Amino acid sequence: MDDYGAIFAESVKRARALASAGDFRGAAEKLLLAGELALRLAKRSDGKERDGYLAKYKLVKELLEDVRRREKEARPSAPPSAPVVPPAPTPPQPAAPTPPQPAASPKPPVPRDGISPQWLSEYVGQPQAVKAVRDLIAAALLKNTALPHILLYGSHGLGKTTFARIIANEMHANFTEVNVNKITVPEMIAILKKVQPRDVIFIDEIHTLPLQVAESVLYSAMQDGKVTYNEGKGKFIRTETLVLPPFTLIGATTELGKIAKPFVQRAIKVRLEEYTDEILGGIIAGSFGRLGMKISEEDALFIARRCRNNPRVANNMVRRISDRALVGFAREHGLVGRGALGPEEIKKLGVTVSRETAETFFTENGIDEYGLEEGDRKLLRIMIERYDGGPVGLDTLARVMNESTNVIAQEYEAYLIKRGLIKIDPAGRVVMPAGYKVLGMQAPEGSEETPEETPGKTPEETPEEERELPSRTAAVRAPDPERCNAAEKLIVYPANALPRTEELDELFPDIEKDYDAETAHANVLTVTFGERARVLPCDSYLERNFATHLAKIGYIQDIKAQTAELPYFSQAGSERRYFPDFVLKDYKGRVAVVEMKNFAMASYHLNIEKYGELKRYCEENGYGYAEIMVGESGKLISLEDLIAAPVDRDLEAHILAVIERRGNETGEGIFTQADFEEYAASHNVTLSAVHTVLLHNRTLKNCDRTGADLKIVPV
Repeated sequence: MDDYGAIFAESVKRARALASAGDFRGAAEKLLLAGELALRLAKRSDGKERDGYLAKYKLVKELLEDVRRREKEARPSAPPSAPVVPPAPTPPQPAAPTPPQPAASPKPPVPRDGISPQWLSEYVGQPQAVKAVRDLIAAALLKNTALPHILLYGSHGLGKTTFARIIANEMHANFTEVNVNKITVPEMIAILKKVQPRDVIFIDEIHTLPLQVAESVLYSAMQDGKVTYNEGKGKFIRTETLVLPPFTLIGATTELGKIAKPFVQRAIKVRLEEYTDEILGGIIAGSFGRLGMKISEEDALFIARRCRNNPRVANNMVRRISDRALVGFAREHGLVGRGALGPEEIKKLGVTVSRETAETFFTENGIDEYGLEEGDRKLLRIMIERYDGGPVGLDTLARVMNESTNVIAQEYEAYLIKRGLIKIDPAGRVVMPAGYKVLGMQAPEGSEETPEETPGKTPEETPEEERELPSRTAAVRAPDPERCNAAEKLIVYPANALPRTEELDELFPDIEKDYDAETAHANVLTVTFGERARVLPCDSYLERNFATHLAKIGYIQDIKAQTAELPYFSQAGSERRYFPDFVLKDYKGRVAVVEMKNFAMASYHLNIEKYGELKRYCEENGYGYAEIMVGESGKLISLEDLIAAPVDRDLEAHILAVIERRGNETGEGIFTQADFEEYAASHNVTLSAVHTVLLHNRTLKNCDRTGADLKIVPV
């Protein structure tokens, strides 16, 4: 706390100095940092000490309002194309050569929606991200060049797109957003042909970018500043080279671990953190202010606690509650007719958002004190009432709720897991005791309770190191023969897989990765073997829960995470490499290498090639091998199970016919998720049948990298 206090004092001091020097944005950034520190200090204190820190926070807010007012008064009507520093008065000098100026005229700011921040000084709650790009922007403007390429990563709704737009505004550059789901090589080339110096191209969910676009276009554009491509068709085809001006590619992702190595090597990584309720309250108050309305700090915090720690949700709430407040004010004061009420006009009316208005909104929309909506509670009730609290599979929940698995996983599960209301076990989803409590139900006796399962507990109430990598512990028990036999069936042990006397550390030494894959880890599992322990960084709950399962049934003598590196060639012919999730020594002393996989991605063609290399490597070295997933039934299955299943030849013929017909009609032969769902409606088939077809028919490949869709095309 002493360090925080010193940093707070230094930040305020630097802010005053910067404001005196006319650097209002720099001053605002220092004050935002000071305000966040004051809140953290207040949260860790009590009594008079806490009141003192809250008073300091109030002072910082007043200073920040003054700085923003002075910045607004000093800001020119149109931003210059390069930084302008007012010269000090000097005697007349001989005329100097005019420095080179950018070819393009100054770019207007990116249009705003009335709530989202437009400048770095307005971007609240991500001081580490602002700090990471501030000097880059200043240096780029001084040198009149483009920013380096940037990779923004963090969970959904943290403001990655908004941050990218702010960067474009600060650079006075054009902003182009690319639709990653539909982009093709010709379309990407067309976008690059329009690029002007210093322009910003933004690609959201860049980990889903089609591989062909990345390898054929963007890698060379980012590194060499030029792209070679084919123009024309047939005998008229010719090779063209597009030379690009300096530009900036900003990619945003929720899954940094899935980003291809060339992107990671060519970009600066910037992480966006989760928001506290207090910071969200400040964002909400600021958003209402931009709409011309007032709200108290207490009422802004009341709204923030129902916004899932997510600024996107918070601003959606602001828009809806502000409309309700304006309509109520108009009704109360007899305002009728059609008027052009902008923020300034609303401000003159003195509209205040009351606690009653917010409470009525939340009640009518079914949003409770934990931020849960009706869909969240419905999912919990289904799991409890129909399936005794679980485990229950994702596909089963999707069918019962009449939603896609993607919606269930992203819209409901992610937040319920974060709040500790459900967990994911190898056998499926399970309701935790806190999940019963939020519905007013009594949890069954013997339910597992953990600190993460307290309703309403935010990540900020957990120590910082635990927020980064939530940690669990599992002790290895004596082998359970029946359950060990079931686990053994998931792993293929070749004939030369004999018990080994060597330790895992001898067979698989720790390795240093030359790219930043560690940040993808979702949690840490510590496996204890008596007095000895292994720490496993896990990329997913599936990995952590499977390793926990192996420990509880006594299947393992030892286990290590991501300590083997395997090179392979993809179906597209690209040289790649990957790190299998686990190497283990089983209860019989044999060694196995295990990869965990999302079931929906089992047929993605690169994973098939990875599995082939895994088999080759293990068969040569006498190791067992497996790629394991949770299937449609909610039970664990292996890729070998899918390979061994009979091929549905009718489905295979249908896929080929649709691809050929669509290719003749549109020039793009593809079989999609919608095509499969249409076929499945009249045939007794599941997604497993599609996986099996693709695993056997190597003239077809699934191009989808997300697991949310099917995009089957000919090789």
